[in-house]
Amino acid sequence: MKILSNLSLNTVFAGWFFVAWVSVCHSAAVAGEVQVELSSQQTYVGFPITLQIEFNNVAKHERPELPELDGLKIESAGVPSRRSQFFSINGRQTQSESITYSFSITPEREGDFVIPALTVSYDGRKELTESLRFSVSKNEVSDLAFAEITGDRPSVYVGESIELTLKIWIKPFHDEAHRVTLSEGDMWSLISNQTDWGPFADRMQELAENRQRPGGELVKREDAEGNPASYYLYEIDAPTYPQRAGSIDGSSCRIVIRYPTELQRSRNPLSDFFDDSFAPFGTRLAITGMRPVIAQAEVAPIEIKSIPTQGRPANYRGAVGKYEIFTQASPKKVKAGDPVTLNIAIRGDGPMDLVQPPPLSEQASLVKDFKVADEALAGLVDGKQKLFTTTIRPLSESVREIPPITFSFFDPSEERFVTVQSEPIAVSVTPADTLSFDNIVANSAPSQADPNQTNANLDSLNGSPQVYPVDELLVSQTPAAMLSKFVWTGIALPPLAFAFTLLLARRGVFIAGLRRWLMPMKQFEKQCNVAAAPTDLSETMRQFLMAHWKLEDADESRLVGHLRRRGDGELAVRLESWFDRCRQAEHGILLSEAGSNAPANLDNLKTEASQLAALCLKRRSKGAAESLRSATRRSKVAMRVMGGFGILTLGLSQPIHATEQSKLNLEQQREILQEAETIYDRGLTELRSDPDQAVRDFTLAATKYQAVVDAGIERSKLYYNLGHSYRRSGSMGLAVASYRRAILLDPDNPALLIALRDAQREFASANSAAEMQFNRRTLTQQIVALLFSWVPRYWVLWSAILAWGVAWVIIARGALARHPTGWSSAIACMLLAVALGGSVWAHEWSLRDPEAAIVVVADAGLRSVDDERVAIEGPSLRETSEVIVRKRRGDWVKVTTPDHRTGWLRRTDIR
Repeated sequence: MKILSNLSLNTVFAGWFFVAWVSVCHSAAVAGEVQVELSSQQTYVGFPITLQIEFNNVAKHERPELPELDGLKIESAGVPSRRSQFFSINGRQTQSESITYSFSITPEREGDFVIPALTVSYDGRKELTESLRFSVSKNEVSDLAFAEITGDRPSVYVGESIELTLKIWIKPFHDEAHRVTLSEGDMWSLISNQTDWGPFADRMQELAENRQRPGGELVKREDAEGNPASYYLYEIDAPTYPQRAGSIDGSSCRIVIRYPTELQRSRNPLSDFFDDSFAPFGTRLAITGMRPVIAQAEVAPIEIKSIPTQGRPANYRGAVGKYEIFTQASPKKVKAGDPVTLNIAIRGDGPMDLVQPPPLSEQASLVKDFKVADEALAGLVDGKQKLFTTTIRPLSESVREIPPITFSFFDPSEERFVTVQSEPIAVSVTPADTLSFDNIVANSAPSQADPNQTNANLDSLNGSPQVYPVDELLVSQTPAAMLSKFVWTGIALPPLAFAFTLLLARRGVFIAGLRRWLMPMKQFEKQCNVAAAPTDLSETMRQFLMAHWKLEDADESRLVGHLRRRGDGELAVRLESWFDRCRQAEHGILLSEAGSNAPANLDNLKTEASQLAALCLKRRSKGAAESLRSATRRSKVAMRVMGGFGILTLGLSQPIHATEQSKLNLEQQREILQEAETIYDRGLTELRSDPDQAVRDFTLAATKYQAVVDAGIERSKLYYNLGHSYRRSGSMGLAVASYRRAILLDPDNPALLIALRDAQREFASANSAAEMQFNRRTLTQQIVALLFSWVPRYWVLWSAILAWGVAWVIIARGALARHPTGWSSAIACMLLAVALGGSVWAHEWSLRDPEAAIVVVADAGLRSVDDERVAIEGPSLRETSEVIVRKRRGDWVKVTTPDHRTGWLRRTDIR
């Protein structure tokens, strides 16, 4: 029985130990923490070490930033690395995730260095890391390695190709004890990953990807003392194109070698030598000692000459070498004003990625007969040629050919400029069926002055709207806040001027309140000045904060905790650090935060105490400020009116946060958009002869435009073109949705409002039997669309600001001069400003609901549950109807209709 009792007791202890171990492992796997580590505590001048900052199990964090430190070159070591681990303990699965940021720190001088504590932010809190110290020794110059850069000729021009050769000499390591000399492969493997290859970086990357390395040969050369010695010579060739005159810069080429100092026998032939991937030397030898050797590359004299300016053609864009130019156009039979795709190919022996396109807009023979976009073209490099694509439009039917395109370059072998040209391309241009070319929207943005004329221009061809050209669609667009800084100035300036004048007139009350506000700070500074010891200073701070926060008998930790509970984590860290340094200063062990060896004196602590107290005062109650703003009854009324209008305009000032991250590059965008434009124009020409084919063309054009939108491109003119394509193909729901998106990006463009209004009218006239249902949102849309189709929206906005300013002038007269009349006029101006501003706000409100959607199918059946087998309830929703999305579940969405019905639709039924 006694043995059984002991066994049971041991089992119980073992069980509790296992449970505790599982809890600790689980806590370690899920608790967020930050670890900071240096790869080495000792290094040499020019020999980098790595600082790693690891975030473990954090939901979100901010990228850490390192300060600039004298004598250290700090660079990011690339993208952060991520790691995930899974644990299975007693059948319970846990996961640990970490992200590590690495920084390369290269010492530029010898001495002791301190990396100060860093502030890291994660999961809504901020923490200070530990400071890290390391020492740097001087790297003595030796004859163990040399590096030199040479060229295949003594001089080149800027932009001309030159073959550079990097020569590396490494003295073979010989171990007398084991009578072993390392091979050239072994010595090459000792070159560190922290080597800077400079202009040879791309070549070394290419060799690494092909699992290759430079071969070495044993040669004789003089060492540092002038005596002949044996070295392994490695040569690396790489072409380069100098970008500025002068000489080749070799300062970025630095070879770092971990040169061995000792070999010993090892039983593990697969030992990893200093985290490198080179093979072991023999079967039983391993490196047990090393020293860093840095060889700075010396550059042989190579002159880089500037491109001459004498005789330089006007269309020269920096090309150096020998080139040819070829052109191709399609289609070759067009109508005046129709787009022609012009492909330009430039072939040569120079750096093709640096070749710029010929300036087409400056070529007189081309712009005389063609409309040419005045912007630089993006090219696509294909081997020894670079391709450019653009769109030109013939101005009249008299055009017979596309003239030769000229291209100029500098030939370094002949040291002169050369101009080549392509062959002319014959084209056939017939008269246009539409209005004059100047009225086509594709080449001229709609005028905001006359919406009716704009509408006529849009419907220039058989009632079919024109689209914006590709060059305008490629212009990047950043949706801005509806209220620009000028509008905000107009809104804020009148009340601010009134407030400033009121404060000036009531300056006695203001100064008295200011003195009451500053009195606690003055008293605190007076007490700090008489403090004779750090403990006295710490007690003064404690008493001040206790009185300020109305805390009773609070120690230092409670004061710091009070700040953390209020969300002032960073200030809490500073205050806690200050208390710690006050305690340390009593024993004379305090070091300054800058990492120097000089102790921080009492004056420094007093200065920082004043700063901390001032920061704490900023968190105080705003009662004094409220009483100051309420100095007079009239100022209360004025401030309330100003606040009400501020609330009204706050909703209008919210920007559209749209970060454009496209899956297509610029050339791919241009290619797809040009195809869409060509197909759309082809559909216009087929409207009379083959309407069915025209609809198919418009559908295909919409597919092309939609592909660019789906790739992440957000531009109002792109949605405008997409809406036109859907509209002509008969998809009115998709057209309305596209126009709505365009208006969100550019709400002040009346052409977009007109297009949306016309599309809705066109659908309504074609479906006159359909029951029109309105709610507050749709009714508001109809009203503001009618208003802003006659009066530009920005006119209404500025009229509201004008009425707002006049109202404040009247208020100022009544409040400051005590004028007996004028308040009714001020109220009238305020009401006018609110009415006009409210119409703009109503426009925003009716369009910017993130949960609003448009029905894009002819009949959308509403179901009570998200199941296809359930019967449709009530009348189906017609195309272009607006619904509000309430919930999403798989392929279904729960919506609310304009007549307040709620049900489920397929996700594909709405957009």
